[in-house]
Amino acid sequence: ETCIERGGRRVDERLSSGRHHLSPDEVAADQQKRLFKALAAVMGEKGYSDTTVGDLIKHARVSRATFYQQFESKQDCFMAGYTRMQSNVLGGLRATPVSGSPMTRFRAMLTNYLNFLAADPATARLYLVEVYAAGPEALRRRMQLQQDFVAGVAEVFAARSKADRFACQALVAAISMLVTGALADGDAQAILALEKPLVEFTERALPASLH
Repeated sequence: ETCIERGGRRVDERLSSGRHHLSPDEVAADQQKRLFKALAAVMGEKGYSDTTVGDLIKHARVSRATFYQQFESKQDCFMAGYTRMQSNVLGGLRATPVSGSPMTRFRAMLTNYLNFLAADPATARLYLVEVYAAGPEALRRRMQLQQDFVAGVAEVFAARSKADRFACQALVAAISMLVTGALADGDAQAILALEKPLVEFTERALPASLH
């Protein structure tokens, strides 16, 4: 069975019955969603390298044929999930208010980011920690996400000089390291608790001209 949001209500549908009211796109979207959840659950326990396609389809309750209709391989599934997460993270970063002081806007950006990670630590851990076992393309995507974060911080603080942009890069690297440590323990509260010390650190670490 699967649950689909329709008209504000959760509707249980038995996809295997052959008779349901879901469009092919809705069925495919639900199957993808379950496979992405399976990635976080199974890889969170077994790690990327030891997880098989068989593990994923068993946890997601889809057939092997269904999996290969959606993805070419385990890595293809992982990268599709990463793309989805990356889009959500960047959407949260770009939701930063356009008014207020740079520190006010930075705090809003940081809060959005930490809240997103804390809402689903298993998935966040998958794409920020297990990503290192997923191959060169996954690492490039991980680095690109971090650079997008740097660009957002640099924009908030109107960083123009090479030194100011480096300060923003160092700040994001520190955030990434601390978040990764909290995610390794799967502790949502530890992720949220980073906000106050990170804001205080930013006020001290960045040049006063950027505040």
